[in-house]
Amino acid sequence: MKKIECIIRPEKLALVEQALRNERIGGMTISQVKGFGLQRKAPRSKMKIEIYAMELEVDKILKAIRHAADTVDKGDGKNAVLPLDNVIRIRTQEQGAKA
Repeated sequence: MKKIECIIRPEKLALVEQALRNERIGGMTISQVKGFGLQRKAPRSKMKIEIYAMELEVDKILKAIRHAADTVDKGDGKNAVLPLDNVIRIRTQEQGAKA
């Protein structure tokens, strides 16, 4: 499994959410964050999306995010893919893809 973390512009959140729903992802966590990039200007508000996904789904998820979030301008955001050892559902103790 993999964890996908995406930082996007707040005004692109609705488009990204819809693109991910269209790909039928299992779920996502959305947080409001602040940060800055290469320009080193004052921190700006951004949205962070976290998704747990099977390796086979990662490319289609990243493609959907890129198409929905891209404005062709600096500051569109970043995607990170991290290894994920396990996911455990608290209520049922199901693990991995079942969780």
